[in-house]
Amino acid sequence: MNARITAIVIGATIAIASVAGAAWWFSHDVAPQRVYAAFTLVAPKSVAESEVVARALVPVDKGCPKVKTYGTNGYIEIAMSPRLPGPNAAPAFSEIVSCSASLPVGLTSASINGHDIPASMPSSINKIGLFADSGCRLDTYKVQNCNDYNKWPLAQIAGRIAEEKPDLIIDPGDYIYREIACPEKWVNDCGGTIGPMAGMPFSETDLGWVQEFFQPAAALFPVAPIAFLRGNHEDCGRAGNGWFLYLDPFPGTETLCDPYITDDGLGGAVPQTTPAWSFDAKVSEGRTLRVAMVDSAYGTDKELTAWIDKQRLIYQQAADLTTPQPGVESWLTTHRPVFALISSTLLPKNNPLVDPWTSDGQMIASYGLLGNYDMVLSSHDHDAQVTQIPGQPAAVILGNGGALLEPATGYDLPPYGPLAHMDGTPMVPSIPPYPNASFLWTNVQYGYAIATPNARPGAWTITQFDYDGTRSATCGLAARTISCN
Repeated sequence: MNARITAIVIGATIAIASVAGAAWWFSHDVAPQRVYAAFTLVAPKSVAESEVVARALVPVDKGCPKVKTYGTNGYIEIAMSPRLPGPNAAPAFSEIVSCSASLPVGLTSASINGHDIPASMPSSINKIGLFADSGCRLDTYKVQNCNDYNKWPLAQIAGRIAEEKPDLIIDPGDYIYREIACPEKWVNDCGGTIGPMAGMPFSETDLGWVQEFFQPAAALFPVAPIAFLRGNHEDCGRAGNGWFLYLDPFPGTETLCDPYITDDGLGGAVPQTTPAWSFDAKVSEGRTLRVAMVDSAYGTDKELTAWIDKQRLIYQQAADLTTPQPGVESWLTTHRPVFALISSTLLPKNNPLVDPWTSDGQMIASYGLLGNYDMVLSSHDHDAQVTQIPGQPAAVILGNGGALLEPATGYDLPPYGPLAHMDGTPMVPSIPPYPNASFLWTNVQYGYAIATPNARPGAWTITQFDYDGTRSATCGLAARTISCN
């Protein structure tokens, strides 16, 4: 080997070693601290121009780490800032600190203490993972077997979605369902549960969030940015503090659920909702999916209350955010369904006029404000359901992500459509009822869905899966209309 070739080989070897060393240093710390979770959540452009925010949950005594990133501006370390609980909620969040950083545009990779996280929104969408209502129910009425991998299959569902390698994940809410300590007689089902802290007017703790969501869902976090939505189990009387600390994308919201001091101890924070927001995901050249996110944590399902007026303001905000534009198609995501059927077995027997459509309050609050959307994605009801109301956007409900399921039967169409009593009379005299559904599919089994874009704008295939990966239905969405087989 002549001297020139030898020099080239040596130089190439040094270069390769340098690149390998830089890559190792980029993704690993010499002695990385414990990370309970590291992930990327979707945010509006008002929070991050890139529409993504890095989050990490680390031991409270270690301080916030840095996000190691690489992109168009080379290698950059980005400092993370703590999101601190309110002073009255703080004792229940004393073990873990939530750290946050808005990521800049142009990143190609990112990691936190050796944990790779998505660095940007996808450049094009091939798959979207969909699931929700994932916690394990434990309250004074029902005890789910949280210690059985098949009876609380969130970890399996997260693993199945991760295997699909989606470009984006959307979760319409309800993460925490353990509201009491495990009763002694149910120790085989829920022994080891981290229960609420005594004296707190809510049922969550920081380690409880790790146990019930961040640990079993961990397979998802390196895969894709996740658009999280607040569910009714994240109201301030349940798990709202953790929602605002960990999953809400906005800065300055951390203390919105902080309890207040009364003569009798701590009282729950005043019910509130947060403004609608939206994000854009590029599907292909000239085609963008805009997703409006509506907080429906408060309200009721069947009763009509004054909260409807507050909720309508949020639906109006969402409509304003999704004004039709060339090349842009829109979905609405709201935790409580707009068009869905509950099992007729749950209806009161002493009132024959009560219809099985839910949530009535959401239907009234959103009435006349759904014209911008091809699809409404919700959860809340613990099943998978697809409904088509003529003239309205397709409705997809995915509340089968792990929480105890709804009754298995009783999903036949009633004689009349939403906002009508069972005798056809309007629920609200001033609001004409919707026509009856032209299509209904319901599957009461744990699972998830994968949405894949078709060639035409607004057209998608939404494949429904049971938690073991078995396909349960393939649904076609086009021109705001959906059907499944």
